[in-house]
Amino acid sequence: MRSRRALIAGAATAALVLSACGGGGDAEGVTSFDIAVSNASEPYSIPWLVGKDQGLFERRGVTIGEIVPGKGGGTTVRNMLSGDLPIADVGFTSVLESSEAGTPVTVVGGATQSVYGLDFYTLDSNAGVRTINDVRNWAYTNPQSVTQALSYILPRVAGATQEIERTSSGGLGEGVALLEAGSVDVAVVPPSVVAKTDKFRVVVSSADYLKKFQQSVITTTPEFAERNPDTVKAVLAGYQDAVEFIRANPQKAAELYADYIDIDVAAATTIVNKTLQYDNWSAGFDAEAIEQAVEAQRLAMDRADLPFCELFRKTYLPANVPATLPAECGAAQ
Repeated sequence: MRSRRALIAGAATAALVLSACGGGGDAEGVTSFDIAVSNASEPYSIPWLVGKDQGLFERRGVTIGEIVPGKGGGTTVRNMLSGDLPIADVGFTSVLESSEAGTPVTVVGGATQSVYGLDFYTLDSNAGVRTINDVRNWAYTNPQSVTQALSYILPRVAGATQEIERTSSGGLGEGVALLEAGSVDVAVVPPSVVAKTDKFRVVVSSADYLKKFQQSVITTTPEFAERNPDTVKAVLAGYQDAVEFIRANPQKAAELYADYIDIDVAAATTIVNKTLQYDNWSAGFDAEAIEQAVEAQRLAMDRADLPFCELFRKTYLPANVPATLPAECGAAQ
C-alpha cells in the first residue's frame, strides 16, 4: 500500500517534471499535467482516483499525473495560478472570493455538489452540545471557505437564534485539534477521520438542512481554457466517466480510496455509498446547488451583490450532464 507521504512526495516530484516539460501554465496543446484538489484526502479525490486508475482520462486524450493536495480552496487557487497546475478541483466559495479580489479564474465544470463530508461534530463526551441550538463557538477552516459559509447559512436555515462566535482554525486538522482541546463547540471532522475513531459525535448534519450545495468546482484560468479547449473538454468528460463508473462499481472505487488514504475498505465503502446517496459529484452545473452556495457566501461576506454568473462557461461541458445556472444569470455562458 502506498503511504500518503509517498504520494505527496511523488506529486511534488511530478509537478517539477511537468513544469520542466512545459506541462503547465497557459501554453497551447497541453495534454499532460497534475491536477490540484483541495483536501485531497477527502472524497473530492475519488473521481480523480477512479479516472486515473481506469484510464478514463487517457481515453479522452489527456494524462493526469498526480493528485496534488491543496490545504484549502484559496491555496489550491494559488497553486493553479502558479502555472504548474493548470486545472483544479477547488472550493467554490474560494473561487468567488478570488474572483472578487481580481484573480482571473473560470469555472468550466461542476464537481462536488452536496454537503456530504462537511458535517460539524463535537466531542462525544461533550454533553452540553446536542443540537445546532447549543452551538456557541463554531470553528471553520479559513476565511472565505465553504466551511465558513456553512457556519452562517446552516444556523439560519435551522432557525437557530443564539449568538455564535466563529473561529478560523486554519484547516481541517487544526479544527479537529481545537475541538479536542475544548476550544470550540463544533468543527468539521472529515469522513477520513471519523472512519478511524468514535470519539466524535455529529451535531449538525449539513445535508439535513441543505440538499444541494456547490462545494467545489473544476476551475482553470481563462487563458488556459481558450488555448486548450479540447483539453478542458477531455478532462470534464473523463471526470463524468469516472462519476458514472463509481455509480456502477462502488466497491472498486472504495478499494481505490481506501488504499489512497490508508483506511480499511469497509470504512471506505461506507463513505462511497454515502456520496452516491447524496448525488455528490457531477461535471455539470446544477442551478440549485450553485444558488445555495452563493447565498451562503453572501451571508458570510455580509453583502447582497456578490457577482458570480460570469465565472461560468458552459461550452466545455459534456453533452450528457446538466448545464443549468441560477435564474439571475440569464443567458450567461
